[in-house]
Amino acid sequence: MPRCPQLRPVPRRWIAPLLAGLLLASLLRPPSPPPPPALAVRSLSSASAAAGCPAFRIGLGDDPGRLIDGDDPEAPPVLAALRPDLVVAWFNGYRDPASGTVRGDLLYFHHWAAAGRFAQWAAQGYDLMIITWENYDGQSVHYGPPTRGDYHISSQFVQDVRALAALLSAYPRTVYFVLATEFSTYPACRYDPACADPLAYSDRYNATTAEYYEALIPRLMEAMAAIRSEMPQAQVGIGFGGWLATFDVNTPAEQAGRSLIRLFHPLIAQSDWIFFQSMIGRLPHENGGLGNPDQIQINVEFFSAYGKPIGLAHYNAGLPGHERLDVMRDDLLRMRNPAWIREMWRKGLRMFAFMAYGPMKYNEDGIRDLAVDFIGRSRAALSCAYLPLLRR
Repeated sequence: MPRCPQLRPVPRRWIAPLLAGLLLASLLRPPSPPPPPALAVRSLSSASAAAGCPAFRIGLGDDPGRLIDGDDPEAPPVLAALRPDLVVAWFNGYRDPASGTVRGDLLYFHHWAAAGRFAQWAAQGYDLMIITWENYDGQSVHYGPPTRGDYHISSQFVQDVRALAALLSAYPRTVYFVLATEFSTYPACRYDPACADPLAYSDRYNATTAEYYEALIPRLMEAMAAIRSEMPQAQVGIGFGGWLATFDVNTPAEQAGRSLIRLFHPLIAQSDWIFFQSMIGRLPHENGGLGNPDQIQINVEFFSAYGKPIGLAHYNAGLPGHERLDVMRDDLLRMRNPAWIREMWRKGLRMFAFMAYGPMKYNEDGIRDLAVDFIGRSRAALSCAYLPLLRR
């Protein structure tokens, strides 16, 4: 994708001439045809984008079937309140306990395709985001024993994402792929199966972990190529842990944090988007002054140098099902500040995805209302003076 300079607000002295020009252009422009029936149901931000006024692409997870189709009857009210532009689905890697081989869970996606759900979701105006992750430490009992990072460096991973892209190739709206989210945690238990000291191996490139990253980087490059071969219109990137941008180690013996990110320059260069996550489950005063809004800002400022659209692929106030609502409330109160929103937009943030709808189901502590308010402000605070980054 071509590198794009930062864009600044239009100077005040230009506003009147610009408005006059826009008015004249609107009088001379022929009327637009009505939208096709398939796009009749659209979110507010989709309509804003179509009108030329930018806004964050708002995402909502963690299961489109529950959200849109009511597999969980408590989910659709959250969907209706937030009106996201895209829905988020997780593609998880696991180890088969019988054979010991690693593979991805394509079952849900085949089920949705057979039931015609992809066509229904697209007709309702939803883009789709697929996040790949693996059960590296066995934290998900549903997915069995730990993969220890084996899945994303396997040829099976490439085969699986190719199959998934082929399954989605006819999806008429945008499909985003976030590959290997939080990948720097995967070596945590690889070199210490007891996971007794994961920080010794997470988030760092050194003599021990080099073999893993030297296998991961080319495999992710293969996965990108496989997706594009089946779905050239897909938007693809890798998923960084949000904490990586908050520190740096760069010595002859070890690269960690920001220096670890820099090792992925070849992948970033081939990506359409840069994705990261932010899931701090503590208030700033409990975490050395760092809360989710601070971590998001640090990431956006760091990644803005690449000149590519930046996506917050999954925001949550802690692990799903264990969220702290007081943290989420504090986050939303801080992030709804129009100055914060404009600054994040100016530096390249183009997508904000809520990882899970669960915290908002019952509107405890007014969380759902605050999320709606944040989304509304993110759409209102960004004027037509700001233009979106170009994409590949």
